[in-house]
Amino acid sequence: MQTTVPDLSTITNEIWTAMFGIGVEPADDGADHARGERVVTGVVQLTGDAEGAVTVQCSDRLARRATATMFAVDVTEVSDEDLSDCIGELANMTGGNVKSALDGHNELSLPSVTVGRDYEVTVRGSRVVQRRAFDAAGDTLVVTLLTRDRA
Repeated sequence: MQTTVPDLSTITNEIWTAMFGIGVEPADDGADHARGERVVTGVVQLTGDAEGAVTVQCSDRLARRATATMFAVDVTEVSDEDLSDCIGELANMTGGNVKSALDGHNELSLPSVTVGRDYEVTVRGSRVVQRRAFDAAGDTLVVTLLTRDRA
């Protein structure tokens, strides 16, 4: 991946402020979700001149609040399908902003979404370029940019 990678802090804050009216504050980049906490992760892969992935990971509670705002429903009315659509779209928007800042021709995959407790998302053959943790109205949000080195 090219070295002119945009700052995930700026991208994340712009998306969350515009879409949900939730400002995100930087947290210690080592911050993570509590063991046993239900977490939602959206992933898009980058292919082309750059190869890698972008992940957006948040607590189920934050994901449901964001989904309720996106679909203009009460948080109690959020379905699992809507939640998956929202977090997938957030991963897509974040990945799209990263993609547009990279040189060359690059494409994004369709988003994948994982929901559960105590799991790890691995993009085989990749390494972390940037990992940013945020406090989003009292909940943890983690955005990661991974790159895959060409053999």
